[in-house]
Amino acid sequence: MRTSRHIRIESSRRGFTLLEVMISVGLVAVIALMMYQSISITMKSRDRITRVEELNHSAQVLLSHMKADISMAFLSNHVNPSEPAFETLFDGREEGLMMTTFSHERRRRGARESDQALVEYRLGSLDGKDVIFRREKAVLDLDPEKGGVEEVIADGVREFRLSYWDEEKEDWVDEWKVEMEEARKAGLGGEVSPIVAPQGSKFMKQAQEKMLQEYQLPARVYIRVVLEDSDGNEFPFETQVPVHIRQPLNF
Repeated sequence: MRTSRHIRIESSRRGFTLLEVMISVGLVAVIALMMYQSISITMKSRDRITRVEELNHSAQVLLSHMKADISMAFLSNHVNPSEPAFETLFDGREEGLMMTTFSHERRRRGARESDQALVEYRLGSLDGKDVIFRREKAVLDLDPEKGGVEEVIADGVREFRLSYWDEEKEDWVDEWKVEMEEARKAGLGGEVSPIVAPQGSKFMKQAQEKMLQEYQLPARVYIRVVLEDSDGNEFPFETQVPVHIRQPLNF
């Protein structure tokens, strides 16, 4: 009786076997691995969503600026033919655009600036990466190629392409260049054109405006930009912007 009871007590105090411990450790390892994979997938998905949101934000900033600038582009014939103070232009290329526009916003109180400005977009390189530069010149002058403040408005650019709608051809073209300096040199600059009709004639204005139609802006501008993330994934964005003031200002 004492021996049997002693055996039963010892049996109840016996621990896990080595096989049971190995199975338990294996199960814990499998559960831990599954949890790690789940967390890793969640973190990667979050990082990817963050990158996509950053690309979308970058594209929205770029396109919103371009829409505001292009839609308010203008040309002006209000110059002194003998002593012009500034020149207006629209120089559109496939990978860049320089224009005069009414979209400028004054950021300092008392700044001697109007809503007129010269804005340029161009595709360039910075630190080995393709980026889009935006240059804004708040005061118009006779040298549009120089001056202004330039900043990177979009990076990681895979493609940047512009096209211009020609109503006469009913097709998109890759270039659209109009410079009012040429109109001035042709004798069309200013309020009065001596080569069209005698000064003061009511037909002079009509004839001048008809000749200035050759210096009109495109009806629309097509924008396509493709941004690339760190993994090489490409995200295309495209839109069309109408130009509100197509004819040179001549009132």
